[in-house]
Amino acid sequence: MVDMGGQWVHGETNNVAFELAWPLGLLEKFDENYKIQMDYFGSSGIKLPRYLVRDIQRLEASVNDNIIRNKHKELQSFAQYAELEYHEYFKEHSEVRHLVKSLLFSFQLSEMVTDGGKDTWHDISAKGIRDYADCEGDSNINWKNRTYSTILDILMKKYPNPDDELPVLEKTYKNSKVTKINYNKSYDTVKISTADGKEYLADHVIFTPSLGVLKANYQRLFNPPLPEKKVTAIKNIGYGIVAKIYLYYDNPWWTIDGNYKYFINSIYWTEEDGEEIDKDPDRNWMLGVYGIVPVEHKPKLLCLWMSSARAIEMELIPDDIFRVQIMELLNRFFGNYYNITEPTKIIRSSWNINDNFRGAYSYPSIAAETMDVNYVDLSEPIMRNEKPILQFSGEATSEHFATVHGAIESGWREADRLINLYSKTNELSQFLKRINQKS
Repeated sequence: MVDMGGQWVHGETNNVAFELAWPLGLLEKFDENYKIQMDYFGSSGIKLPRYLVRDIQRLEASVNDNIIRNKHKELQSFAQYAELEYHEYFKEHSEVRHLVKSLLFSFQLSEMVTDGGKDTWHDISAKGIRDYADCEGDSNINWKNRTYSTILDILMKKYPNPDDELPVLEKTYKNSKVTKINYNKSYDTVKISTADGKEYLADHVIFTPSLGVLKANYQRLFNPPLPEKKVTAIKNIGYGIVAKIYLYYDNPWWTIDGNYKYFINSIYWTEEDGEEIDKDPDRNWMLGVYGIVPVEHKPKLLCLWMSSARAIEMELIPDDIFRVQIMELLNRFFGNYYNITEPTKIIRSSWNINDNFRGAYSYPSIAAETMDVNYVDLSEPIMRNEKPILQFSGEATSEHFATVHGAIESGWREADRLINLYSKTNELSQFLKRINQKS
């Protein structure tokens, strides 16, 4: 079992995923006693010396600290903060300027775009980073031998006692892609049309697909068109691209020296190598890969992380060609230090070419900051007669955007909106009865 999407529970305080799963003994905090081996491998096959690795880590920490402390209030983007810090470093270390500059911009770009799947770190709003509602506590809590899909079993009460499972799945229409949501005032209810030609009437609709789906379909999906403020939010809040590549080995080729239980191997392209491979349309997806890590409790798995539009190119490559290219990539970066062998199996995500997702998750963009819109504008319901007839949920509508727990709490928020509405009008029991009848 592997996580093609969400993998870690990020934080403990004010995190509904942690609150649901931790009491059941399903989670494991990252062991602070682990001595993490972090290395940077270049496209030339050379591993960076430790002193440069330490400098890079200090620089990254400094950039993030300065953004949080709002040290340079006049700077808008993450890139501006980073470039300022790097400029100061290079003035003092001219002897490593060329090598480290290439590495820093390559790695920092890849790492930050993966946080939201951006194509460039100039898209990332520094204010958005500062305003993010972070959950205190461990940000890398794993699911032991399970995967994040366990959270669905908990929500549906399938776990820990299967006999208590709620009838969610049996009341879910599958393969019923929504093509139109008609909330015209001439109707007392909302009419939903699906691709198979069926129609459904509802008192309330909660729209849960991704921001990527909204960006692609908002103009033809809703009748009448959505309000201008919501359209501005849809168009300008960032929605990014991230991908994973899993390699499974019956006989793993990597070794962990000493007491290392976890390692992070980051890769970077030299300027010359990067320019060369960028010209090759069959291989330039490799420029989107930025790191390779093991998977907790699954010692035969390696996971390659990648980001930006390169991930779309990767997802379109035929399997037989992709297998050859993966070996080429591994040997290029790690061949001088490991005896690379063929993986037993390769599996890769495809979120970005899937019409039902069209990407990974949202992020605070410079465009959204400029247009003065955020997740609140995206979550605002469409009202009629003081009742929400069209509601919006999903990670992009939550203060904890880009997370599973943000998605869950957004669904609870919209359910509570209806419960509170009908509780105030003393109609809750009648409303719930209608729901059961329609189900």
